[in-house]
Amino acid sequence: MAEERTHTDSGMGTPIAENEQVQALLALLKENDSPAYADFAKLIESVTGMENRLSIAVGELAAMREDLQKMQNRSLKASLQKTCKTLEGNIAFMQQKLSELKGKIVEGCRHILEDFKERGTIALNGLANFLHLKPALEAVRQGTENHQQVSNRAMERIDAFVSEYHEAGKHLKNMRLALMGKEPVQQTKTGGEIARYVKAPYRASRACMGAMKKYAEKAVTALEGLERQAQRRPSVLEAMKEQAAKTEPAKDRQIPSHDKGSR
Repeated sequence: MAEERTHTDSGMGTPIAENEQVQALLALLKENDSPAYADFAKLIESVTGMENRLSIAVGELAAMREDLQKMQNRSLKASLQKTCKTLEGNIAFMQQKLSELKGKIVEGCRHILEDFKERGTIALNGLANFLHLKPALEAVRQGTENHQQVSNRAMERIDAFVSEYHEAGKHLKNMRLALMGKEPVQQTKTGGEIARYVKAPYRASRACMGAMKKYAEKAVTALEGLERQAQRRPSVLEAMKEQAAKTEPAKDRQIPSHDKGSR
């Protein structure tokens, strides 16, 4: 199995953790001891996990294609090649969804960094802008779940077919044994080598999508953490009103005392 990498070669451009905008915002949050740093770092870590898992899946399918070239059974070989092509399409679909998510993250980082130049540290409260990532993350999560279900159904059909195939074979063998006056076979053969080969691409896809789903759920949790922090922080206008309310009574008390002393 391919090893996890800190970068991706799956056609999605620069890894999210190596993006300049993302790195700059992480550094800024850490430098200013922002409570949003931990959740934002977890968000980036989760997206990195998705990148790496897709990269592994691409490598696994490529290795399977190489193995298929050595297969002698032409009909089985053609069937597995078709399966690999379908699963590669699924991987490409998830790469597209992940690429869209990364684009939104980078765009959000850019806006916050520009806002920081104008307003200073108060702009770091703007990480709530990342809330618009939730639909993109949900699209990734839903996509992984759909592909998992497809793989599960495919493997169930394979198991059912293999079981029926061997059951039919057992009946034919028992007919021959009966004609020869021998005891019938009671136990049906298991799926065997062919079933293992046919199910291999689906198992790889299911494992990939399962890991992707977990990373997407972690990213949603991190995003919700940023949302809660944004809700706890008062807006600039509210802070100004609160400060004005505190200073206003003091001014009212000072005016009469000043008039009294001037008489």
